[in-house]
Amino acid sequence: MNAIICGSCHTWLTSDLSKCPTCNATLFLEGKDKNIIDRIQPNCLIYRYAGSDILEPAIVLKQSKVNLRVATKLQEYSTPVVVAKQNVYLFNQNILSAIQALRNERTATIMRYDQLIQSHWQHLQPYE
Repeated sequence: MNAIICGSCHTWLTSDLSKCPTCNATLFLEGKDKNIIDRIQPNCLIYRYAGSDILEPAIVLKQSKVNLRVATKLQEYSTPVVVAKQNVYLFNQNILSAIQALRNERTATIMRYDQLIQSHWQHLQPYE
């Protein structure tokens, strides 16, 4: 753990600090008084690239009427990503795993086809 988020002001910090430089809160890294965020537990899936089939696990930080502010990793906690509500779904590990497996399978198939095409190209003879 080399980076943390202050639980009070959500400032990105290094774990070697004893106080938050932004809000001056004393940082407790462990125990029942722990007041830092050192990991995120996803509670939603986001779709942020039109024309793509990528779903990303994220955590909802703030909601507005039209958009949600989410973090896909700890570093985005202090500067969240804005995603339209219609592109945010409940977190479902089974669906995420199934989609990732299919995407990996598709990538492997495309690579295999590219290798087969390349092998045929190598057998072409120049026209003389």
